[in-house]
Amino acid sequence: MRVAFFGAYDPSYARTRVLREGLESRGAEVLSVHAPRDSPGGIREIRLVVSWLRGARELDAILVPSFGHRDVLLARLLGRVVDSPVLFDPLVSRWDTQVGDLGRLKEGTVSAHRVRASDRVSLSLADMVLCDTWEHGDFYASEFGVTRSKLCRVPVGADRFAFELGERRAAGPRSGPLDVVYLGGYLPLHGLPAVIDAATELEARHGTGFASFTLIGGGMLMPRIERDIAARGLRSVRLLPRMPYDEALTRLARADVGLGIFGTSAKAARVVPHKVFQSMALGLPTITRRSAAIAEFFRDGEHLWLVPAGDGAALADAIESLAGDPARRETMGAAGRAAARAEASPNRIGDILVEAIQRSREATPPGARR
Repeated sequence: MRVAFFGAYDPSYARTRVLREGLESRGAEVLSVHAPRDSPGGIREIRLVVSWLRGARELDAILVPSFGHRDVLLARLLGRVVDSPVLFDPLVSRWDTQVGDLGRLKEGTVSAHRVRASDRVSLSLADMVLCDTWEHGDFYASEFGVTRSKLCRVPVGADRFAFELGERRAAGPRSGPLDVVYLGGYLPLHGLPAVIDAATELEARHGTGFASFTLIGGGMLMPRIERDIAARGLRSVRLLPRMPYDEALTRLARADVGLGIFGTSAKAARVVPHKVFQSMALGLPTITRRSAAIAEFFRDGEHLWLVPAGDGAALADAIESLAGDPARRETMGAAGRAAARAEASPNRIGDILVEAIQRSREATPPGARR
């Protein structure tokens, strides 16, 4: 099987890496038809066509990776030339992200209508749309008219490095405060204010020597988090800047507890992000918000610990309980890692992708895609 990854995508992005590893685990040859992400309009398309002409022949499928809404039209046109179906992995709706989650665009404005149209057009042009959860898939169906038969659920998952690092991770009790780690981009859906509330609560209950919070990364909410830490005089929270992926995951692997997301937005309820799968792949007991999306894959209290969205007090209670029960931390970490491997390892994702490609080809017989 030959599959071309197509577009101005980031090859190092975790989702893209997992999809590639999944296909390669099934023996597929993965080609790259790529343009730099900062290519200006027009130049971007020329670079993609040039890259295409260098070797994209006899393909079983074209896959447009995450955030490649702009690239689906060209992928479809070229796919018709070589009679290959186009799979699109949007990962998110641009409209939902910019309007509902980040609040950068006001609903009803020209700009909001433009990004909504981008979603609708790109999703309609693809032969198959990948969704990370069925909650997200249902959103694509209800908001943009994507038929269920055109959807394929492919969890975000974790890459081989995360699972291999988990195999080497030393578990068991250790001295010092409980090491609680967040790794991410400080996005609103991550709900970091709830983490700061939990740290505040635990310092009030136990002082600064009970739990240590390390937040790795940076992004939109960083100024607010810095202000809240300073205003509350928190001494148990440490901020570390963005760091190379391998280094960041290695630091996360040394934690006692991994944190997922706690945001209250509708989008936060539809996703199970990288940080949850990565933490579980490492064998960490993981705490994240309760949602229908997380319930598609994992069981509360067995594979991970779920708390209400945006509830810092509930998060503090969960951390307190895990701190007092090392055996449960170890059991939950092991069970979570096994569940993550079964649901979302590269091998499992490879199986899903190969089946999706085959289904897409069967749904559009040879010649019909032209």
